[in-house]
Amino acid sequence: MRTLSEAALVLAAGALLGLAGNAASPRPAALARSVHSAAESGTGMCAVPGAAPVARSPRIAVDEAKGLCDACKAGFADARGATEFAAGHVTNAIHLPPAGHPDEAAAVAALRAYPMVVVYDGDYSCALADEVAQRLLREGLPDVRVLEGAWPAWVAGGGAGTSGFCPACHDHAEAHR
Repeated sequence: MRTLSEAALVLAAGALLGLAGNAASPRPAALARSVHSAAESGTGMCAVPGAAPVARSPRIAVDEAKGLCDACKAGFADARGATEFAAGHVTNAIHLPPAGHPDEAAAVAALRAYPMVVVYDGDYSCALADEVAQRLLREGLPDVRVLEGAWPAWVAGGGAGTSGFCPACHDHAEAHR
């Protein structure tokens, strides 16, 4: 019985210490406020303070995307930065970061040649890929999906890849030095 009361005392002390630490924090957690997920909001979007919400695009699994890549049935758009793209990307992917491509019209036109476009970035949250996917949908591409697990999942799944700079981005950077 004594062990049980000691455990309860330690538990209560830990809870009080945690509440005191939260109260002293410059960014305390809102403990009395209910939290709703994006799915519960009905919008299917995540709200980032100070930023416009970006809709979550349809997803595609790595295995399905690999099959489409191998059969040349999908175009791939890499939404990562130039350095990450140069270090490695899906074979024949078009570098299309959220900030835009130096020759955006040509990049989008190249992707229009495919019945489906798969967009990926480097983060499992796929936030950049969602942003680019929504931009491509606004451009009128009919079937745009985001790769589940992003570039790390593609590599782990044995997807085809290569390295090297995006020629248009590299030429654009050289011209503005």
